[in-house]
Amino acid sequence: MSYLIVVIRNEQGVSMSSIDGELIVVLLTSEGQFITQQPVRVTVADAIFANLPPGRYTVIARHPSLDPTEARQEIDLSNNMMLGVKYIYAEAERQLLRIELIERQLDV
Repeated sequence: MSYLIVVIRNEQGVSMSSIDGELIVVLLTSEGQFITQQPVRVTVADAIFANLPPGRYTVIARHPSLDPTEARQEIDLSNNMMLGVKYIYAEAERQLLRIELIERQLDV
């Protein structure tokens, strides 16, 4: 099983959990099917999905005030992996700048 950690940051690397009091929501799909969703945590702007089976997933950061309102990233999870997805936005413009990925093999 693997872990997916999604974080939302502004261009200075500061947590960006909500806009106008509404939390950013992270959705997880696989082969076009909805798997799960959760809002990012207020204090650290992250969402953690644990015990995911290996496979191909789409990670979606969603908020009606962001541009785009749904930012998608395709990922491949192998067994015993921790994958981080970082969405980086220009906070004032609410515009997606880039998405960064980091992966680590878990020792089990």
